[in-house]
Amino acid sequence: MKEGGDVFSDVIDRSVLASLRELQDEGDPDIVAEVGGLFIKHSPDKVNAIMQSVENDDAKGLHMAAHSLKSSSAYVGAMRLSALAKELEMMGRSNSLGGAKELSQRLKTEFMQVMTVLEAEINEQSKGRL
Repeated sequence: MKEGGDVFSDVIDRSVLASLRELQDEGDPDIVAEVGGLFIKHSPDKVNAIMQSVENDDAKGLHMAAHSLKSSSAYVGAMRLSALAKELEMMGRSNSLGGAKELSQRLKTEFMQVMTVLEAEINEQSKGRL
């Protein structure tokens, strides 16, 4: 793992967060904290659904859960996570789950890194607004 800010840029694409911030209206709650908070709240269920679907050889469930995570992770700039979810989505769609277990483990590892970095970003932004 890299040091400092490099970890952030490997896990979260800062340009996506910058684009979100451009939508920020003065006086409104921090948009990155709002969107990131929703991701932090809802994405663990999506990851659990992916893991459960892989465990149960449930291609349809995998397709649906991975599709949802793919979209939401891209929205917060977690592009590697989104790409892994897309691979799993395609596996589910084609009903071809060979290698899905290993790929879902990689997704889970990436997801934990995204959560850590996104929480740190939200905390850093909230300190700057005080």
